[in-house]
Amino acid sequence: MRLCVLGNGSLFLGFDPEARTREIFWPVVGLANHVGDGADNACLIWYEGAFYQLGGPSWHTQARYGKGMSFDWVFRHKRLPLSVDMSDCVDPYRPVWARTVKVAFRPAAKVGLYFRQHYHLGENTVGECGFYDVSAGRLYHYKGNIWVAVAVILGDKVDGGHLLHKTDVAVAKMRDGGVKLVPQTGGIQGRPIEHGLIESIYSVRREAQGEPTLSTLQATYFAAFGSTRQEADFGLDRALESGFEGIRTRSAKYWAGKLGCDRPRCFYTTSVKVVVSHCDSGGGILASCDTGIMGDFRDHYRYVWPRDAAMCASALLRCGLPEYARRYLAFCSKTLSEHGCFWQRYRADGTRGSGWHTPDLPRGELPVQADETALSLITVVEYLEHTRDFDFVHDIYHTFVAKAARFLQSYRTQGGLLVRPSFDLWEERRGIFTFTQAVSAAALMGSAKLAWMLHQGDYTGFCEAGCELLEGLYSQLSNEELGFCRGLTVPDLTQDWTEDASLFMVPVMLDKIEQWCRKAPAPVFARTIGPLAKRLKSRSAISWRRLKQALMVYAGPEPSGIARYKGDWYWRPEGSHGLPGNPWLVTTAWYLISGYQLRLLDKAEITAWLSWFRKHSLESGILPEQIDGFTQEPRSVAPLTWSHAAYIDLVNLIQAKRWENTKPEGPKIRRKRRNSAIQGEYRPE
Repeated sequence: MRLCVLGNGSLFLGFDPEARTREIFWPVVGLANHVGDGADNACLIWYEGAFYQLGGPSWHTQARYGKGMSFDWVFRHKRLPLSVDMSDCVDPYRPVWARTVKVAFRPAAKVGLYFRQHYHLGENTVGECGFYDVSAGRLYHYKGNIWVAVAVILGDKVDGGHLLHKTDVAVAKMRDGGVKLVPQTGGIQGRPIEHGLIESIYSVRREAQGEPTLSTLQATYFAAFGSTRQEADFGLDRALESGFEGIRTRSAKYWAGKLGCDRPRCFYTTSVKVVVSHCDSGGGILASCDTGIMGDFRDHYRYVWPRDAAMCASALLRCGLPEYARRYLAFCSKTLSEHGCFWQRYRADGTRGSGWHTPDLPRGELPVQADETALSLITVVEYLEHTRDFDFVHDIYHTFVAKAARFLQSYRTQGGLLVRPSFDLWEERRGIFTFTQAVSAAALMGSAKLAWMLHQGDYTGFCEAGCELLEGLYSQLSNEELGFCRGLTVPDLTQDWTEDASLFMVPVMLDKIEQWCRKAPAPVFARTIGPLAKRLKSRSAISWRRLKQALMVYAGPEPSGIARYKGDWYWRPEGSHGLPGNPWLVTTAWYLISGYQLRLLDKAEITAWLSWFRKHSLESGILPEQIDGFTQEPRSVAPLTWSHAAYIDLVNLIQAKRWENTKPEGPKIRRKRRNSAIQGEYRPE
């Protein structure tokens, strides 16, 4: 799990609770981790003849996001008169990471700062080279077209006494034990250049003698990335000119301009920054760059799931940040398969990712999760509503919108009343699922709206297909007594009444359909959809109450969130047979969103639940995928962008303005819409 993530679209950094970098991605976010499994960049402290790693049980730690894309750490040693204040920042425009460290100690003593670099450039351990250029005063690591240039600037204030600085740099092979640390003197032993699997250390030591008053050692670390040495040097030159404070000020102004207001410790803005950090400049939105799960599964969450990515892009749209949705939709246009659907997941460069959807299927069926295609189409409709960017939507209409909508139009069975079997939202089973049916209907109705607005000939066909799916939703997938079933099993097509949190999203999709059809150019569809949607919403309310009863997890007398479905096995604690499953952040948000839209929960109840999200975040505001049903500890990966996007949607929902009524983006509207959430109107502090 990661306590902090920082990024700018090309450079991504992930830090663990000890302030070590566990992920460094460049130039594509989520593609190759340059500090792969077992590697890290760390900061060590040498104090009075001993070395100390920051964090862990010997330190009191405080950590929080600052202004801009920056993060502040405070470490206080529990036994020694030693404290460390540290800040990390990523430049908004260049692949530059800056870290400033200030060590305070009492009394005056021998102290040193040690910056350790242990890379797996290109996410492998072969063929790396590291060397120190004495004339330039810079340390370099490189492999092929990946270069990292490192420099350290001294900056400290001493209260009396004599000051002596000593700077050393060493490189060594890991097979030889890496760079040797000498506790007695604080020295390091290695070579000026080495190759293979290597590490390097850049050290700054000082000795202060005199009055036993507070003394400090301060240094600033810069790392710049480039495809050549010249490119990395250029970024490092600009960073050294700006200094840490210059980079942090530039980042703060950048984010204040984007958000209208950027307050530290605001949970809403932290969520926005976490999601944006996972957005690659090429359009991919990663589910999570936390690679800690690699040890268990030898795979990770560093993929673009169109399901997660579409919901994240839509959430950022509603924050007034449409550029990320635009990039994602361009990514969709390039990665859509020849069938008009998406495969399970993609790598950040657009190539197909690993998966587990079996291809051994009946003739005419595909190993797909149809809801991913539908959700991405819904994002197109919302993008046009928020931006009025007709030119861009027209550009992707034939390459993405029409192609994907025609797939949904054709991928049906039972006379068009049902979607064909596909994998469910949770990627675990095949069948005909109510959630897939609802989002497919919404996607087709939204695509019909786009076709009409762009004067394309697909309007009637898409609209008819959407109406037929709504009829199937009513006649085949629900009843008056229990509301909606999870879906139909295959091949016998019997109803599965397992309580599933995906059903919370059915009324949300129905609400979108009503909005889009309210001004339908063909009144016959509006007349058909209106009464049908009303009956479906009545059944949604019945489902909502049943789901709440079955899926709410209790850890004591207070509710502790909503499980995915009854009998969920993923990360389930042992001996938890009485629990439906672990609570997930995203399903809990869906429960609240749908309850609010169905008028089963009011704004005060939603606001009270916001503190639950803050309570179950990490100290810095990072949200995990799920929490343990017994211990309430975070489980799986953290952060999960899907969790943060769901929280953003929840906060935006209870603002005065409804999502669907948002006017085209403009400076005044953007600032007004953002401030109420960002300035803490609903902060669960």
